[in-house]
Amino acid sequence: MRAGFNVLLLAGILISLTMLSNPGYAEVAPSKINTSIYVYNIRGFDVSTGQYDVDFYIHFKWNADDVPKNISDQVTSFDLMNGRIDSQKTISSDPGDIWLQVSGTFNKRVDLKDYPADTQTLTIELENSNLNNTQLVYVADTKESSLDKDVEVLGWVIKSFEIYTKDHIYPTFGETYTRLVYQVNIARSTSILFKTVLPAMLLLILGLFAFFIPPADLFERLGLLIAVILGSFQHHLAVSGTIPPAPYLTLIDAIMVTNYITQGFIIIVSIYLFRQEEERGIRLNKKMPFVVIAVALVIFLLIWRLL
Repeated sequence: MRAGFNVLLLAGILISLTMLSNPGYAEVAPSKINTSIYVYNIRGFDVSTGQYDVDFYIHFKWNADDVPKNISDQVTSFDLMNGRIDSQKTISSDPGDIWLQVSGTFNKRVDLKDYPADTQTLTIELENSNLNNTQLVYVADTKESSLDKDVEVLGWVIKSFEIYTKDHIYPTFGETYTRLVYQVNIARSTSILFKTVLPAMLLLILGLFAFFIPPADLFERLGLLIAVILGSFQHHLAVSGTIPPAPYLTLIDAIMVTNYITQGFIIIVSIYLFRQEEERGIRLNKKMPFVVIAVALVIFLLIWRLL
């Protein structure tokens, strides 16, 4: 009886191996669709809302003999995961080769921590509407993808672009989709630094001119320093009005707070020098500009690191 059982077990194993080796029972690999994007216009990047508009061409190509019809019919059914499609037009449609012209409105979370020296990424992110990565996989075509040389983003400098794919997991549904990402990397124009950081630095330097006023002339010093503080407030308000409110200190905030504290420190030092003997006050006054600069650097680093 044991021999009969062994024969049945061996027969079961052989049948199982035969079924696994049969293509009809083997796991079907997902269909791979080479995808490229050509961006020819970026409009209206609004930092306050994180919204921008992009016009682009998207090209899907695949081997028509390798992709089942039920899959190929859904290649162009995609969703913009960080925006919406405003218009879509088919340029050409051949078996295994489709060109679309798409206009979309996109949104991003804007990080202004490094403002006004911040960099941002503008992305187009898409997934197939119906097919997960066991059925269809978008493959980023890095050679064909491009960015038109005439594309401009007002107030920004375009540094580079890239296209890639990543898996996006939906735990609720237990499914993973291939997400195609086209990314444009931009940085602030250097002209913004002359409008924001340079005036702040000049105000800080102007406060140091208080040490050119004799320590005995306290009221003249205080008049200069109060004017510098008021000017700093006005500049800070003007700069802050160009960006949306943020729940953290930006780089320009750190510079301006450093300015306020430094001017307050100079006021305290000036009062201290005023109360010293004239000779001692003059001697200490010569060293104070260097001390103040060191204190300002320490304050800035502490604010920027901790906040």
